[in-house]
Amino acid sequence: MLRGRFECILDDKGRIKIPSKFLETLKGSGVNVLVMTFFDQSIYAYPKNIWEELESKALNLPLTNKSARRFKRMFFSSAIDVNLDSQGRIIIPQTLRQLANIEKNIVVLGNLDHIELWSAQNWQQEMDLLMQDEEKLAQEIESLGIKL
Repeated sequence: MLRGRFECILDDKGRIKIPSKFLETLKGSGVNVLVMTFFDQSIYAYPKNIWEELESKALNLPLTNKSARRFKRMFFSSAIDVNLDSQGRIIIPQTLRQLANIEKNIVVLGNLDHIELWSAQNWQQEMDLLMQDEEKLAQEIESLGIKL
């Protein structure tokens, strides 16, 4: 599982080094390709095998559902495969960096089955919102069957 939060710096070539904790998990699973896409004001990076499961599920979404069509259009149209290099770095494509407002300072989160890349500014805004809505969020999560 991918979990934890780390701060990284984007280099001049648009690369970041994947935190060693995440790299161990990815390499241990035989993953050397991530599929990146834009979602929720950040970049989601999925191991290729998890991404393929998402694609299979998305294929079964009803074409008659407008939300499903819009989600697929947005989520899958911005998807790009990226390779981990020998030093555990990935290049973040310019188009995704622009969408996620990523310039230099990046917060890298493990979110169980994927990694999220946030600009430091967007992450702070997200944290502020989470703190404001903490009680409401806890209630919503409980309604999904997870009691904290």
